[in-house]
Amino acid sequence: MGNGISHENVDLRDRETERAMPQRISRITSNFIFAPIKGVYYPCVILRPASVIPGGFVVYFFHLKQETEVSPRNIIGNLWTLMYCQVSFIDGLGNVCTGRIIGTDNNISDTNLDQPINFFIQGDCRSVATWISFPYIFLTRDQVEVLGC
Repeated sequence: MGNGISHENVDLRDRETERAMPQRISRITSNFIFAPIKGVYYPCVILRPASVIPGGFVVYFFHLKQETEVSPRNIIGNLWTLMYCQVSFIDGLGNVCTGRIIGTDNNISDTNLDQPINFFIQGDCRSVATWISFPYIFLTRDQVEVLGC
């Protein structure tokens, strides 16, 4: 028999994980990061601390071949958070594709000391998975929202 206690308003969400997630995504673990330009997160490399944006970075965007300053709040600095996520990429023929990251060239994700720079992606424009290097991957606004940024 029941004890008469109602559990219908029990909150099952893990609020601690939800609060920690954006920080985990943004934590810098290498010089390679993703930063936004007009809502799309492009791969870039940190060059030096920013001089205008407090706590920001001067980065070089590979796709755009330009330097700019970015805020530390709007970056993805932990590339391990992309594992098993949907991303966009440019394949060897110059086609823009989407796919799911299913592996990396570095499988030591629990240390976060060495970030992956090559990703094994099962894409929509190929029937087989393929290796894509970091500079050819980017994230759309919708893909970033799934990450929780």
